[in-house]
Amino acid sequence: MADDCIAVGLMVARLSLRRRLTRLFAHRGWNAVACEGAGGLLSSDVPSDVPSDVLVVDIDRLDEIRGAAPVVALTYGSEIRHLGAVKADVRAVVDRDDLDEAFLEAVQEVAAGHGWISPTLVRPLLRGQPSAPAGAVRPTAVPGQPHRPGRPHDPALTAREYEVVSLVSKGMNNSEIAGALYIAESTVKFHMSNILQKTGFRNRGQLVARMPVAG
Repeated sequence: MADDCIAVGLMVARLSLRRRLTRLFAHRGWNAVACEGAGGLLSSDVPSDVPSDVLVVDIDRLDEIRGAAPVVALTYGSEIRHLGAVKADVRAVVDRDDLDEAFLEAVQEVAAGHGWISPTLVRPLLRGQPSAPAGAVRPTAVPGQPHRPGRPHDPALTAREYEVVSLVSKGMNNSEIAGALYIAESTVKFHMSNILQKTGFRNRGQLVARMPVAG
């Protein structure tokens, strides 16, 4: 799906966050509009049943979702338990305190058919929190990637992050990676920051030397 054609439905109760996301998505050229849930409209002047490519929803309102649009769930770490029994098609989970780039990346990845999760939420999900529903993001290490002595902890990278690692291993710089993946260079930097945080490596050199990539 083209980046400038994303229709984003918002089911976000906090007015300040809803306004922030509306401005953020509008600046990217996306169409963001508040949506109706089972609890009613978030704003009296917003039309109901607006078709959306991606829904951005407070995690405690997932049961109110109507329709089959993929979902970006907004949470604080302690609220991840809400994912345990929901039927919504959750594809991404974003911490409400994340930077703007995280919200943009999550919506873009979900619209493209991928998944995304805030780096700060990886450990809570992997430490025995309730399982996410079918179709939800549950990051795992790539099969066949053995644990290497000296690595602080196993990576839990998204599919897109593995693509970035693969291109880094081929010697590409951020600009070249951005061109290859049709994303902004700032997004590549954001991915690299996530990758280094998750793997525990200090720089790209360590990443390439100690994290072999299949293919």
